[in-house]
Amino acid sequence: MTVAGRIDAGEELGRRVFSERAARRARRSTVPYNQFLVKSGDLISVDRLSNAVLVDVAVVAQRASESRDGPFRGWASVPGEIASRNGRRVEASATADNPYHGDIRLPDAAATDRIERKRHAQELADASRWCERPSVEEGG
Repeated sequence: MTVAGRIDAGEELGRRVFSERAARRARRSTVPYNQFLVKSGDLISVDRLSNAVLVDVAVVAQRASESRDGPFRGWASVPGEIASRNGRRVEASATADNPYHGDIRLPDAAATDRIERKRHAQELADASRWCERPSVEEGG
């Protein structure tokens, strides 16, 4: 599938969730801010959910979870319009392994300021909703 090179305001961007605890909380009430918090730098990696078959994106995420501590559980999904507020930018950044990849780029000041990264993470989490992982066949 070919994915557009530009992220539109109405496009849903999904931050992968691997923690069972975070997934339970997101299903019940709200997405924890730490799902959008990056340890350093200014890029928050996301999957572009709107312009793809969700199962196809889940297969990519499932493969990536093999190198993680826990399995892929779903996404914290935020609209591109909100992701690009308050100095943030959204960018398409397809990779060979993930044609659905994108980034939320934080303002320059956030790259070196953990408090700023936390503030942006909280804004994104507050605006997000839970998107459950569709069933993916083994060997997908």
